[in-house]
Formats: sequence, C-alpha cells, structure tokens
Amino acid sequence: MSGIYGVWQPFEQMPPNSMELNKLKSWNKAYGVRFANTDADSNCHMGCFMEKLHESAPQSSPVLVSNGCYAVLDVVLYNREELVAKGDFAESLSDEELLLQFIETFGYSQLKEVNGDFVGAIYDSKKRQLTFFRDHMGVRPLFYYTNGQKLAFSTDIRGLLSMETTDVSVAEHWLWCKVAGGAYFGTENTEFASIFCVKPASYITFSIKENKLQCDKKTYWQIGTKKVRLSSEKEYQRCLKELITDSIQRRLQAVSGLVAGELSGGLDSSIIDILIHRLGREAIYFSWSAAPEEIPYAENDERLIVKDICEQENIVCKFSEKSVRIGEDSVMYRKVKAVGMDPEMNAGLYRRYVFPPYISTLQIAKVAQYANDHGAKVVFTGHGGDETVSHRCNPYELFYNKEYGHYLYYMWESTKGGKHRIYNTLLRCRENLMVSRKKLTSPFVSALASKEMLKKEFFEQYDSKKGAPNYFAYDPLTYIRSGGSRNRLDIVALLGAYGGARYIAPYLDYRVADYAVSIPRNLYLKHGVNRYIFKETFKDIIPESLYTLTGKEDTSWRNAEKKEKDPVEYLERKQRLIGMLDRSYWGKYLDWDVLKQWSEIPLENSDGQKDRAMLTGIDACLSLQNLITFSRAIEPKEE
Repeated sequence: MSGIYGVWQPFEQMPPNSMELNKLKSWNKAYGVRFANTDADSNCHMGCFMEKLHESAPQSSPVLVSNGCYAVLDVVLYNREELVAKGDFAESLSDEELLLQFIETFGYSQLKEVNGDFVGAIYDSKKRQLTFFRDHMGVRPLFYYTNGQKLAFSTDIRGLLSMETTDVSVAEHWLWCKVAGGAYFGTENTEFASIFCVKPASYITFSIKENKLQCDKKTYWQIGTKKVRLSSEKEYQRCLKELITDSIQRRLQAVSGLVAGELSGGLDSSIIDILIHRLGREAIYFSWSAAPEEIPYAENDERLIVKDICEQENIVCKFSEKSVRIGEDSVMYRKVKAVGMDPEMNAGLYRRYVFPPYISTLQIAKVAQYANDHGAKVVFTGHGGDETVSHRCNPYELFYNKEYGHYLYYMWESTKGGKHRIYNTLLRCRENLMVSRKKLTSPFVSALASKEMLKKEFFEQYDSKKGAPNYFAYDPLTYIRSGGSRNRLDIVALLGAYGGARYIAPYLDYRVADYAVSIPRNLYLKHGVNRYIFKETFKDIIPESLYTLTGKEDTSWRNAEKKEKDPVEYLERKQRLIGMLDRSYWGKYLDWDVLKQWSEIPLENSDGQKDRAMLTGIDACLSLQNLITFSRAIEPKEE
C-alpha cells in the first residue's frame, strides 16, 4: 500500500523541513518505494510513498497537482475500464490520476461507482479546503488529528503520534472495553481520544469557519440497503460464484507477477486459493499452522484439509515455524531501522517494533515476509469472509430477520422423528429464543476481562452505559456497519507494509459484501448445514473434507508441547510489567493496590484465567504507552 501524510496549519506558516514533518514522513516510508512531497502553500504540506503493483501499469508522480488542487492517493482500481468509459478519460492515466479526474468530473458522491481499494487527501488551495475519502469497506486506512487550529493525517497512526503537538490522551471507552472485556466497535474511533480514522464509504471536508477548522462529513454508500431476492437457490449460487470469481480475477489483473495466498484449511482462504490456481495464475501458498515435521498431525487437524487441497490442485503449501520469530533478518527489522529506530532485540515485540495495541497475529507479517522473499507483491487473504459470504448463522438470526417460517422449519429439521417431535421442536425454539437470544443480544463480555484492575469509579462510569452485543453471530449487517471488519484490516495494513507485501481481500469487494448481507438469511443455515450457500456454491471445486468441515480446531498449535513456568521468573515478570506502567498517564484509571497485590501472588497460588486476563489488560496499556514513547523517540535519517 502507499503511505500518504500531510499537515495543514491554516492560521500560521509551517516551518520547512521541521522535525515534526520529518517524523511524520519517516513513519510512512515502509508503505511505498517512490516518494514525493510538496508545499501546497505556506500552510499545507503533503507527501506520499507510492508502491507499484503492476510493472506495465501507467505511473504518475506520487503527489498530483490539478487546477489548484494537490492530491496524495493510495489507490488500486479494479474497474478501470468502466471509469475510463464513463468519463471518456485517457487510458494512459495512472490509477491515481484517473481517480482524481473522476472526482473532479463527477464529485465525491460518485465514489460509489469506483471499485477499488483507495483512500486519499485532496487540498484545494483556492477554496482552502482539505478533503479525505475512503473506499466502501475501509480496506485502506487513513488516520487524522485536529485540534481546531491544525490538521494532520497519516496512513500510519504512529506518524501522528510522533508529533509532539498531538494530544495523545487515551480514549477512555477503548480502555474500559479493553480491560473490562467489552465489545469495542467503531468505524472512526481509535485508542486515542483526539485521533480518528476516516469512515469507510465517506468523505470529510475540512474548511475554515469562524477562525477554526470545521468538518463536514458525508456518506456516499451504505452496505445492505436493498434486499436481494432471486427466483431460486441455484440463481443465488450462480450470482455468488460469479461475483467472487470476478472479484478475484479483477484483483489478479491489477497485480503483475507472482502472487501469494494464505491457506489456513478453512473455507474462506481455501476457495480463494483454489480459484487463483484455476484462473491460471502462478502463486505461492503459506499456512499459519506449524509444519507436520514440528507438530505431528492430529484428529480434525486443519493441516489435513490443507494437504487435501494441495493434492487436489497439485500445489505446494509452506507451513509456518513452530514459534513466530521476527529477527534481524526480517523486512520489518530493516524497515524499522529505516524509520530512524534501532530495534532492541532483547525487548518485547511491541516495544521492539513499536506496535499499536490492536496488532496481533504476527503470522500476518511472516506471510508477507515469505511473499516478499519470493518476489510476490501481494497476499490474497480470506478476511471478511466470515462476516459476509461464509457467515456462521445462529438459528436466532432467522427469527431476528422475520423469516419465521424458515426458522420453524429449521428447528423441525433439527429434531429427530417420533411422536414427540412437535414437542421437541417447541422446546428447541424456547431454548433458542430465551437462552440463546439473551446471550446473543446482551452486552458482550470477554473471557479475558480484568475489570478489577480499573478504579471503581472509572469502571462504573462506563459500565452503567452497558456495552454493545457482539452482533457477529446473528446480525452481520450491523456488525459490519459498526466497524466489526476493521480490526483485521488495520492489522494487515501495518504488518503487510512492514512485512513487505500488500494484503488483498476479495470478499471485501463492496459488490460481494453487499450481496452477501442482502440475500435471505435462511440460505446460510439450511438442512442442518451452517454456511450452507457458500459451501453449496463451491461444492464442485473443494475437497470433501472441507465441505463437511464444521469448525477448525486449530489442533496443530494446541498439540504443541507446553513449557512449565518458572516460579521466580513468573513473579519477576509481573512485577517488571507493573513497574513499567506510567503512573502519571494511567493514574486516573488503574487501581495500583489491586495490581500490586496481584503481582505478589506466587505461581502456586495463582489463578490461570485471572492471570491471562490481567496480563492482557496490562499488555494493552503498555503497548499504547510504548507506542507514544517510541513513536516520538525516532531520529529521522537523511534521504
């Protein structure tokens, strides 16, 4: 992905080549190979590190200038021909130039016609306005900070945090959710009270009003506004197959050379990888699971499905290492060094590489590294599938969506025959509508909640407002609209860039996602089969072991040998972590007495579940704290 950034200070001139600008620039280096910046005027500075995904595609300057407008864009278009025809634009335009001309001709509201992964910032020097915009599903990130007098934006949130003038106060609701175990959704919020993310399918225009920067937010598209109703189940399958195949094909055409695919042994990634192979594209495949040589196969092992797919398609899959190591030989190490940091190899990963608190699943970086090492620019991922095309439907979802007949029929099918079948069906309905429904619609609380480490008055301040349910299991439309897809997207954007390969998500083609949430819900739960429509659509190309899969057990990792904890190291670690917490930053929120008491409990008296919860909360606080400290500590290197 390309890295874009900028600062607009309309009420005072900006010093050229300031340390703040250089830090903002440095944190976006990892996202591209071609660089340019510009002073749009004495108050606005913009820059871009642009990547190149297709060797023969038209190229342009990383910073575009047109009719008094300055633009930095991160764009990969998947419907170039349609856009060129609509505006009678030159075919020789780069994706960035084409998108800019499209906006100039038709306006931001018509971004709904653009199929692509894109985000951008356009400064109109005549009107003195700065506008941000983002793709339909929010595949590309863009963070911004404003205090009413200044506006800064960055692909990488660490760029904003590196600026000493940025308010880095913690977002209290994020902290409450993270530690108390609540569901934290949001299309625009971040871990910081004054830093935001541009909302998917929207554009924001900042202008000067009453000697202050004010914004006007508008949405150009919304998912799931119209129900899709076709004549038969076969028609639903045909349409779904065409959309997914077309989505993958368009994305393959946007990239030249070798591509990489994640192959986890689940439905989402497997179908993408099988289609990539059958579309005739040369690809390499990587699995997060450990190699069978390191951890032997077990019953219901997801690697057995990977094995079946590889044998069926005559492809080879590279397995991960038993432990994920990101050392001095990694792309990430080199890119962090290029920012102006010297990674402390004896420090934890969050501190060594300055990871935001939302970063998890470091296998993502290893897949990107593997792709990079073999010359692949992109990794195809199945992210977004389980919210859309391969949704796991709870029976309550049918009732929730007023599909009462299908609900009753499914419950009838789920009981065995006999004279008491009607009674048993009614019992199942009662259980689902009373017990399951209450659990699904109640505020979500994670098993790793550690609310006792929060000060009572702070906890109660947010607990009284009640958290949000986890809509994932029964209302995917609300889940997506409220930002449920975002976490993984933010992770792959950062780890992909620092691992050396861009992540591509075909299921988040807005046409695919919109279709998947708009068809009848009973298509996802039928004849006792969950994810029914997705499985039936691709039944002819997947092995039997994948078709009959009900849920991955991830046995390759669970069967790994467990190491015994050292009692002395156990106590030292807890006390060391608590000693690292900044009391001035966290003093309003954390209960130090509780933390101290917990840190003194020896291993033999410890509660494993409580330990995991406390460590999760402390790690979140430390990663956010380290993020601020080390983002600002860099010394940008001369170009």
